[in-house]
Amino acid sequence: MNIWESPPFAARAAPVLWTPTATTGERFVSVILVQFQSPNRGEIATPIAFHPKQLRAMIGAKRAESALGIMQHVAEFMQQQMIAGADFDQVVAPYDGFDVGTATSIKGYSAKQVVDTAIRTLSAFGTRSYFEDDEEQIQRNSVPTRQFLRSLRSVFAQNDEERRARFNRTIEVAGVAGMTIDYAHDKHLIQVTSLPQTAPHLLALQKEAESKILELDITASILRSNAPAQSALLINAAALNTAKTKEASQIANELLARLRFMSGQKGIDLRLVRDPFQAAQILEELEVGQSLTNA
Repeated sequence: MNIWESPPFAARAAPVLWTPTATTGERFVSVILVQFQSPNRGEIATPIAFHPKQLRAMIGAKRAESALGIMQHVAEFMQQQMIAGADFDQVVAPYDGFDVGTATSIKGYSAKQVVDTAIRTLSAFGTRSYFEDDEEQIQRNSVPTRQFLRSLRSVFAQNDEERRARFNRTIEVAGVAGMTIDYAHDKHLIQVTSLPQTAPHLLALQKEAESKILELDITASILRSNAPAQSALLINAAALNTAKTKEASQIANELLARLRFMSGQKGIDLRLVRDPFQAAQILEELEVGQSLTNA
């Protein structure tokens, strides 16, 4: 590439300002909204402006965990609106105290450079890399599923380390290669996936879901030879609630029908959830039910 040529990646970016305490009026940039204009027009990114380690160093582990959970949910909530076609001035937050600031133009020689430049440009504390993987962030999950799982873990586990340890479990049985399960506790094995909002997302999410069903089926089958195991597939159904066109709704429903059929054939319980809070409620109910069984 000729360095004198104009950078091929261009995007509009806007900061999401958070006022955690109305009485003090203190504000900071929590999330960055990025909408690419080229080369892939319409591609969306909603990175959090802080790296988790940076935020823990600034405000302590407990407060950082709570703040990250809130920001992750806000980022996912806003991303869904932008994917559905909302512009920056139309995007709303699920909580009070969040406002979208003034948009600016960003250019770069890669998507990574554009996003990182947007973070550093719009936030005084923006030092994180959007593409840097946290230790639990193995690339087996699509972006919407990864964000959904992060929010679910924050809502369900909060500061409970034992609950946090139930997520992203690698289960090895009888020398068989380990299978990664999104949530495993007692006899419950749960995988999480998402429905697509656009045609380009369909193939990736279909592969993700089918891979997770296979892992779930193999793991449950092996475990059942020694102990009871119940498998379930939680589906992030936000796409059904935010679909604004007939095509978008049809794409999501087609994959849902396929996953219903596959889950039914494998004896996997399929649960649709509208947000991480409903998913956390299901995990709570499973835990309570297990406790009553063991009592």
